Amino acid sequence: MSAEGPPRRGSGKDIKLREIMHPAVTVTPDATEREVLEVLLRNNVPGVPVVDGGGVLVGFVTDGHLLASALPKYFSTMDDVSFISEGADAWIHYFTESADNPVSEVMTRKVSQIDLGKSEIVAAHKMVHDGVSSVVVTEGGRVIGIVNRLDLYAAILGLDRD
Repeated sequence: MSAEGPPRRGSGKDIKLREIMHPAVTVTPDATEREVLEVLLRNNVPGVPVVDGGGVLVGFVTDGHLLASALPKYFSTMDDVSFISEGADAWIHYFTESADNPVSEVMTRKVSQIDLGKSEIVAAHKMVHDGVSSVVVTEGGRVIGIVNRLDLYAAILGLDRD
């Protein structure tokens, strides 16, 4: 091994977040859970940033937030639900009732975000540190994109994701 360290594998070039980020599909805090679910399904994404009228990030909502909202709160404390009949349609009303709630009631306000000018290393650190699969990319406080782990790691290794 040379004194310079191990050879760098991968692209060998600086990675710009703008080159690897995906355009962000966003929703507003007053969007209903039903509307958000439609956005997630239509765009095949597990979560979306929540922005105010000026496009400034105020939260993030995932399919997990929506599912948790649709179940009775006490379900999260139970280890076993075997006593519930799996064919019981009585539980369906929880799903339908939550569908019209505003997403502001279930979104997280703590969002992993990174400024567009930061490096791929900072983005990777943020994802690992925060335990998330993606970071929201902002510019001047406004949401402009999302970078996920797979796209970031592929870019670092020089793999083509197209």
